[in-house]
Amino acid sequence: MASSASSSGATTSTASTPEPQSSANGNGADAALIIDASDRNADLYYASGFLAGDPFTFVSIDGRRYLILSNLEYTRGTKESNVDEVVSYSELESEVAKSGTDPVRMGDVVMHFLRTRGVSRIEVPGNFPVATADVMRESGFEIVPRNGGAFFPERECKNADEITQVEHAQACTEAAMLNAIETIRRSDVVDGALVLEGEPLTSERLKSMIAIELLRENYIARDIIVAPGDQGCDPHNRGSGPLHAGESIIIDIFPQGDHRYWGDMTRTVCKGPASAELQAIYDSVKRAQEMALSAIRPGVTGAEVHQFVEQVFEEDGFETSIKDGVWSGFFHGTGHGLGLDIHEAPSLSRRGGELREGMIVTVEPGLYYPGIGGVRIEDLVVVTADGQRNLNRAPKELCV
Repeated sequence: MASSASSSGATTSTASTPEPQSSANGNGADAALIIDASDRNADLYYASGFLAGDPFTFVSIDGRRYLILSNLEYTRGTKESNVDEVVSYSELESEVAKSGTDPVRMGDVVMHFLRTRGVSRIEVPGNFPVATADVMRESGFEIVPRNGGAFFPERECKNADEITQVEHAQACTEAAMLNAIETIRRSDVVDGALVLEGEPLTSERLKSMIAIELLRENYIARDIIVAPGDQGCDPHNRGSGPLHAGESIIIDIFPQGDHRYWGDMTRTVCKGPASAELQAIYDSVKRAQEMALSAIRPGVTGAEVHQFVEQVFEEDGFETSIKDGVWSGFFHGTGHGLGLDIHEAPSLSRRGGELREGMIVTVEPGLYYPGIGGVRIEDLVVVTADGQRNLNRAPKELCV
């Protein structure tokens, strides 16, 4: 619920994000402050429920949350945000200008707002604008950056509404994945290359088909991965060129919806028979993922889950090493948290902390060997009171 600071009266609306349970200002700070655009800052969107592509200001003082918005966004902010009060930037700017400040910078406006409320010590995110922090320090404010942990720790455990949003995102992701795999399955093989309806089936063509399907469901997938063969041995290589029979094809889809929550899913397939080496890699990755999934429950750490995966690969004889500047084997984390950010806490890695009920994490072990190919299998799970609930239903099979 947002109240207006102008004489026009308050306007209210229900925001799509949960209201933060903490004010985020710790370390003895008088206030918490974020200045950014909420379409790229998930903490700001979480705190305000207001989506905008231009920077604006969020302040929390003694549990009361404020937005300082320009005339362009002011009316929409009073309707859509979930803060307690929306303040007019232009009115504050006029007050600052009357004091003789010329020109008036955003920092001047923010400092005026804070001074009138008796604030001097402010906690900010670790990525707070350096120039603004310098100006505020020069003017007598103490700026305390939070460099470790989430600015809103409660974001790590999702409520029922957030889980529902992610479930829908993952259902749409899985539908697009199944259609992509079916496209590969029904393609023809001509001189070793995949051909669909008389035209080469390329990485670019398949990525476009996936993106268009998701767009129809109001999801944007900007960096879809369709990486064949050795391209898949670089886990963030998006892939390019023709797809061929007998090679691994890593498909990784991670779209974001209008509600700002993400889906994330990976499958690896091969058109036609796979080599014995590639099949062995696939079987080991699948076994490692099953081991990780069975280990997830509250109280277990992400580090322990990751260790189970490493143990499987070691038992199966798959080594990790670097040769001529190229890594092979298993050289990334087992998974990551997901919500308003595609990558957020917690982490399933060597430094991963304790898992708690309500967390949503990916489970995506992989093995990558140039000359043979790459394999990654990824599901998305919700940590429950007694284990985990997998949001994926799609089968896991290499040859299609």
